[in-house]
Amino acid sequence: MQMGKCLNCGREGFRLKTRKCLHCGKDCCEHCTLFVLKIGMYDKWACSARCRQEFEQQVLTLPLGDIGTELDSKFESCAREYWYDACTAALSANDETHGSWMRLLAGQGKNYAMHVMETSDISSDGKNRNDLRQRFQARALAQLASNIERAGRPLAAAIIYEKNLKMYDKARQLREKEKQVFVRQTMISVDLNSLLQQIRTEGIVAVYRCPNCGGNLKINRESTTSALQVCAHCGKEIHAVDLADFLKTVLS
Repeated sequence: MQMGKCLNCGREGFRLKTRKCLHCGKDCCEHCTLFVLKIGMYDKWACSARCRQEFEQQVLTLPLGDIGTELDSKFESCAREYWYDACTAALSANDETHGSWMRLLAGQGKNYAMHVMETSDISSDGKNRNDLRQRFQARALAQLASNIERAGRPLAAAIIYEKNLKMYDKARQLREKEKQVFVRQTMISVDLNSLLQQIRTEGIVAVYRCPNCGGNLKINRESTTSALQVCAHCGKEIHAVDLADFLKTVLS
């Protein structure tokens, strides 16, 4: 039997199995590795905590691009693609796995390449499985929730923060904010109706200038709240709070 020696930790043994570190390329044995990434038939190891952290940082900072605004099969497919891209992009350009992945992409296309090159990760002691992948998935979900929130659907985003990310405080904040907006809109609506009633009672005619196009909107005893919500000239929305402030000035 052939005696082998690990150049990283100095361990010796018969047929000692070694691999190149997935970050720095140094040879290391299975006894001193901290992390294993399996891409297809290849096992990738990290020789130190620093190399593991730097590799993980590269994976977790890959730009996600357009992850969408729906938690559906399209999102799952997109997140999976980004996971493969992140893992292979973090490898050095001369790594055998990186070269294999690039050849598969060029020759067979992405769907086939992802099908035959199954990717997983596991700690060297076998206790922590899918830790990096779970963190990457959480990042994709957080980006999705952020997109949904920006799209004006805070309650839908709150569900993802609560159910998928276990970010209960964030979910509560979104729900409370939405509740405050609803209460404020209700109060403004009641206030506006009251002001219009005063306009009718006192027979006042006021002219409101649309903040979008500058068009004049006549407000008199015939005016209704619904009719004043949209400018008759440009068709854009008129905010009730701005209209209420204007009428308060007229009636003061």
